[in-house]
Amino acid sequence: MARTRKPECRSISISASRLTATQPPPGGETTLREVSTVRYVRMDGDDYGQARDRWAERQNRAPRDVLGQLGGVPWWIQSDETPRCPSCDEDMAFLVQLEEGHDWHTAANFGGGGCAYAFICQPCQEAAFLWQR
Repeated sequence: MARTRKPECRSISISASRLTATQPPPGGETTLREVSTVRYVRMDGDDYGQARDRWAERQNRAPRDVLGQLGGVPWWIQSDETPRCPSCDEDMAFLVQLEEGHDWHTAANFGGGGCAYAFICQPCQEAAFLWQR
């Protein structure tokens, strides 16, 4: 009998008021073999998947060249896992969805083909970061 792999979801919840920007390494050099620049493009569509595919078709590029979305509605790989604020127990607001990137060896690795999602509860200054694959 073949075993089916259960999809994975990992979650981290943090207080937004304690976040700080990371500092670049001394000398400004990193060991990453690839660096991706990001350009914000507004694209219409019924959902993220449709907007991503429409952009790829217009640009004659692969849909995987789209590295995510700002705002809107999350496009879940699995089921909806919108986090609840640990302070007020309300649903958190969606901020951003991030694709894994071109090369999972050098880009953010969300489990091999996964996506990351960030949410915030502005009144409580709580944030959550989770990923699915």
